[in-house]
Amino acid sequence: MGGLHCCRKKSTEWNSDWVLPLAKDTINLFNYHNDSTLDASSDQYIVDFKRTILDTYICEFLELPDTIINHTYSPSIGIGNIPAGFTFYNSVETHDLGIPDMQLKKAIVSSGDIKLSVFNPISTGAFFTISMPGVTLEGIDFEQTFFVGAGTQENPTEVEALISLDGYELDLQGTGVLGSSNISAFNILQISFSIMTDPEGESFSLSTSDVFELDAKFENVKIAYAKGYFGTLSFSDTTNFSIPYLDHILSGSISLSDIPLTVSISNGAKIPASSTLTLLENTNLNQNTVSLSSSQLNSEQFIGPATGSWSSLNPSLSEIIFNSDNSNLNSYIENLGHTHHIGYNIKMNPLGSVTGSYNEIFPNSKVKVDLASQFPLSLGVDGLIFCDTITFSLDAIQADNLISAETIELHVRSLNAFPLQGAISLEFLDESMNVLQTLPTELIVLSSLDGILDPSDNILKASNKTILSFDSELLGVLLDTRSIVIKAHMQTSNQTEFTPVSIPSDAFLYFESFLKITTKNTVQ
Repeated sequence: MGGLHCCRKKSTEWNSDWVLPLAKDTINLFNYHNDSTLDASSDQYIVDFKRTILDTYICEFLELPDTIINHTYSPSIGIGNIPAGFTFYNSVETHDLGIPDMQLKKAIVSSGDIKLSVFNPISTGAFFTISMPGVTLEGIDFEQTFFVGAGTQENPTEVEALISLDGYELDLQGTGVLGSSNISAFNILQISFSIMTDPEGESFSLSTSDVFELDAKFENVKIAYAKGYFGTLSFSDTTNFSIPYLDHILSGSISLSDIPLTVSISNGAKIPASSTLTLLENTNLNQNTVSLSSSQLNSEQFIGPATGSWSSLNPSLSEIIFNSDNSNLNSYIENLGHTHHIGYNIKMNPLGSVTGSYNEIFPNSKVKVDLASQFPLSLGVDGLIFCDTITFSLDAIQADNLISAETIELHVRSLNAFPLQGAISLEFLDESMNVLQTLPTELIVLSSLDGILDPSDNILKASNKTILSFDSELLGVLLDTRSIVIKAHMQTSNQTEFTPVSIPSDAFLYFESFLKITTKNTVQ
């Protein structure tokens, strides 16, 4: 009897390799290739930093106060049997506009209205004519005529009209009433008021109890051009501006060659002015604040009036230049402040009315404050850390592969065209931005000066590859990771000398990483 034999089949096993992209980023300065931060037109970067702190039309601050001019007429004696079509009142009066701290001689209105109200107390209709000598549009004096129906002393008839003053020229020296020789007059508006009975109406009698009234209300009148004395108009503020990307720098220091910083104040009005810089400070990401100290701060600077007129207007310019000889500018810049605060005070007519009453403001008269600096970008770096954050998540298949992994390797490749060297570290953050795990700064970034010249773009580049083994602890962290912080720890190549080096205009640092996951597969 033969025996029964059983043959046991061995299971088949093999390994599979999976690649999971982890993080990649490119750090460069391309976003700042513009006319206000960096000039990349040559082989080396030129800092061409410009920020406009104030840019405003002076006429925006010229506005006549809302004013009501009341003109009334009541006869001193009664007059009987006045015929139809008879002008029984015609008078020109002058009115002081009462503009605080200003002495206007001439003005052109950019926008605004006059609301006219007339009241008729007599038993027949009448034509009310209102004109303003010296208030002209295209050379024609302002004049409006209204027909107002019959009324009574107790209930006079009222007619209203809202008239645009846009483009009207105002002669505010009372010429024609006070005489053109009265060159010292200002803020004077002339109003002519006449009343004529309806030519098709009936005759009537005029009583001393009859009161004829005109109300002229000036509303929201803004000025495009003005001549006179405008008082000590001032522009004072503390404002902020930011420099992008510096808020990514966590720590470290830089060394720069001597650099200039110029504050330019432009006066586009034919008015003497003065300017005072009261504050210049910056705050970096770590909330460290450095204030600029210089004898030129809080020191009043005179600015002459603009020259020319209208289309030939040439603003007057005053410049305050800071450098390492007259300030702590290098320390100020090396604080790497992202947010900057600047305070200024600009006064027109700082010496008061002794500067004369023939100042002029034109429609294109501006006050501008600009901050600018221009120098080759050469810097030394010591322990500079800047960072970027990218989102991260695993799908179900990727998570399963990680859980069943036999081994996991982190592959990192960097390509650096900056003349700086350093390392890259990674932080793994959960949904609440808590740090779950940190990979230390072992991922070497070689300086471009240690690389080779790429003939395609004529720039030095250094590449490096690093492979790290993952431990089981980091494997669990990846399942809960929602973002990864990439930190670049940089320093100048020459570690013994903190010497500035020029930055090529096409410099960049490219970083990419992926996980190589090996899983064991089995078939029975």
